[in-house]
Amino acid sequence: MHFLRIAVDSAVDKPLEFRPAIFYILQIFYGIVMNKPFALCALLFLSIYFLMCASQGFPPGGPEDKSPPYIIRTFPATDTTNVPLDVQVIIEFSEAVNPISCQEVIFITPFAENVQYKWKRDRLLTIAFADSLLRDRTYIITIGAGARDRRNNAMKNSYTLAFSTGEILDKGRVSGHVYGDRVEGTQIWAYDLADTTDADPATKFPLYITQTGVDGAFALTHMALSEYRLFAVLDRDVNTVYNVGFDMIGVPTRDIVLDSTDFVLMNFNFRTAQQDTIKPMVSVASAPSNQQADIRFSESMLPDCLLVISNYRIESQNGVLAVLNAALDFDNSAVLHLTTARQDSGALYTVTVKQGYDLNYLPLHPDSNATAFQGSAIPDTAKPRYIGMLPPDSAKFVLSHTPLNFHFSKAMSGESVARHLVVADTLGDTIAGNITWPQLAHCVFTPTKEFARERLYFITLPVDSIFDMSGNALADTLFQRQFTSVNPDTLSAISGRVADEDTAASGPFFIRVRSVGEKSETSYWRWVSQPGQYQIEQMLPGSYVMEIYRDEDENGRFSYGSASPFQPAERFCVYPDTIDIRARWPNEGEDVLLHR
Repeated sequence: MHFLRIAVDSAVDKPLEFRPAIFYILQIFYGIVMNKPFALCALLFLSIYFLMCASQGFPPGGPEDKSPPYIIRTFPATDTTNVPLDVQVIIEFSEAVNPISCQEVIFITPFAENVQYKWKRDRLLTIAFADSLLRDRTYIITIGAGARDRRNNAMKNSYTLAFSTGEILDKGRVSGHVYGDRVEGTQIWAYDLADTTDADPATKFPLYITQTGVDGAFALTHMALSEYRLFAVLDRDVNTVYNVGFDMIGVPTRDIVLDSTDFVLMNFNFRTAQQDTIKPMVSVASAPSNQQADIRFSESMLPDCLLVISNYRIESQNGVLAVLNAALDFDNSAVLHLTTARQDSGALYTVTVKQGYDLNYLPLHPDSNATAFQGSAIPDTAKPRYIGMLPPDSAKFVLSHTPLNFHFSKAMSGESVARHLVVADTLGDTIAGNITWPQLAHCVFTPTKEFARERLYFITLPVDSIFDMSGNALADTLFQRQFTSVNPDTLSAISGRVADEDTAASGPFFIRVRSVGEKSETSYWRWVSQPGQYQIEQMLPGSYVMEIYRDEDENGRFSYGSASPFQPAERFCVYPDTIDIRARWPNEGEDVLLHR
């Protein structure tokens, strides 16, 4: 009894939010022990109450929390001036957050050392500075969109708190979007070119930093008036250093100037990529059979010049070994398959690749473009495999004049395929066509007449009559593929004019539209030689987004630029609205202006 009386007395000292659960329950049990009737009644009442509550409410844990955290208030409030130099900044979140995820994306400008972060219930953050703040300076504290709550929900957008230790606030602002394979969490780094002539993100700490939201949008605010160079960096190890070949980067199309008459810049966009500075190399070669040589490169390669047989030289002490076909592996573009004349068993061959480019268009390393392999005595008995076709199997809405592309795992006997390939509709009417072989493992069937509208077609090959160059039959037990032709009446078009603010610029424009909201992406593209009218025809109905860039270096691809030495990226534009294409209703007047 004595210990219950002590427990009751101590419960009185508990905070109010804990007192009902401790105080009243202990009072009841104390009363029962002391044989007080009111205690027995209270116990009966509580039992009934808890039984009624047990069948109500959400299941254990409640509904899943998917709401992102946000910032409720700050001290000082944003845009406050004359802030004391010894201020401690307080930031209150809407809910408890993960402190580590938050501190990793806090950026303070000007840079301050030995900053301390103090948390209260993971909702209230106090930022304390070891040294006094600078006089008459605008300070910017950015909480990046990477800050997450306990359920791993990230903030929707970055939050910027700006205040001044003087009487005025800097008012420069730059906003835009980041485009690329992964944009969420990308940071925007700004370098003041008045303070540094070497704005290298691999070695220099930026003056201003912010982070994109889930849609790639960003805004740098309260910037001092000056000349800047900006980069978009996906800083994967969160060390505020651009690691070449590891982090993704977007290089700007130009430097910018913010002055008293023009201190707001919008639509300053980036396109990011993982840039590579290491040239590809020939790693190893081997001979799986006496008529095949496989070459493995240090990384994935572009097919361009690698499909040309004159690009290779294979020789031994006995002379030159002829190369009959070259094809990149369909599943691994770092592997190349060469079909050769019959090899001498045990002979040591050296294979040299004259040209080759990786996916970043870096050329083969000149000192690592050759390797050796031993000739094989093993006859080629491996059956060829069908790899795939384009349009893909079971494709719908195939245009009436579309060539059919077939890819095999090995060099094939063209005569056997040409003799037995059949393209016919469900009524048995066949389609004649011409067969060509860009490579001996790649067959193209070009119809000589149009496919009928909205007709199902079957492609058949008798597998026991299709052979590779060594006489091995196709591995498939049954070869039948199909596609459905489009009704031309459902097709439409898009047109407009393309213009460039920079009248001194040159180079063709590349325009690409791609579908959105579909399981499989459909895209169309056109090259336009100069500013003026463009038109893209025979488009399927749907919703599309349009992108454009000007190929000023005329290399046939978008140039991402270089951070160091600095080389600006080519200018590009993403059309601001989704374009809806309706059947038999051409969409006109979709004009595009490329900014300087």
